[in-house]
Amino acid sequence: MWEWTLNWNEVRHDLLIGSCPMTTDDVGRIRDGTGATALLSLQSSACHEAFGIDWDALRAHGEALDLAMVNTPMLDFDPPDQRRNLPQAVACLHDLLDAGHRVYLYCTAGCNRAPLTALGYFTFIEMQPADVAMLLLKSSRPQSDPSFEAYHGCRVDLVNALRENIMVRAYYLSQQAEEHDPQMHWLQAEAETIRAAFLNGRAAPRSRLDPSRE
Repeated sequence: MWEWTLNWNEVRHDLLIGSCPMTTDDVGRIRDGTGATALLSLQSSACHEAFGIDWDALRAHGEALDLAMVNTPMLDFDPPDQRRNLPQAVACLHDLLDAGHRVYLYCTAGCNRAPLTALGYFTFIEMQPADVAMLLLKSSRPQSDPSFEAYHGCRVDLVNALRENIMVRAYYLSQQAEEHDPQMHWLQAEAETIRAAFLNGRAAPRSRLDPSRE
């Protein structure tokens, strides 16, 4: 018989990446074992069906334990779907961290979608270089294997959607600098504008914290 064992790694004091809870008992184990105050699931309904996971029961049990329970789904092994849904996942992670939560971020095994969301948060919100963010993820959770096709595609989409704002910001950066380096100004403008879009709620729909809940 196949057995499922929870595992997790602390990426930093307010963020952990782990495998998914399969039962309501697992939710309590995660809270007690990690000190998490919020669980952010990236699993889709297909995952729930494949593993026999009752998300409604997990959410109700977690909320009874005073945990914030959020599901922002993206499909496993589907870079185009992850590309489309990454901004919403990053926005939800930001909301939870900004509210002071210690977040347990998970997909199924905690190897692909959860690291992808953390990578998006570190680069889009905290403006870390992608290689630096990946070093942090790999050093904390060696099995991290985010889809770079999804990540870079999502970043291209954000840049295209925010291009006019980026152009304005790049112009002002060029006027403030003694040395004219158009490429450096453009990259800095991209990073600053993407971050501002998330903080201002423009990069992803923010009508509710849990997009899986009707």
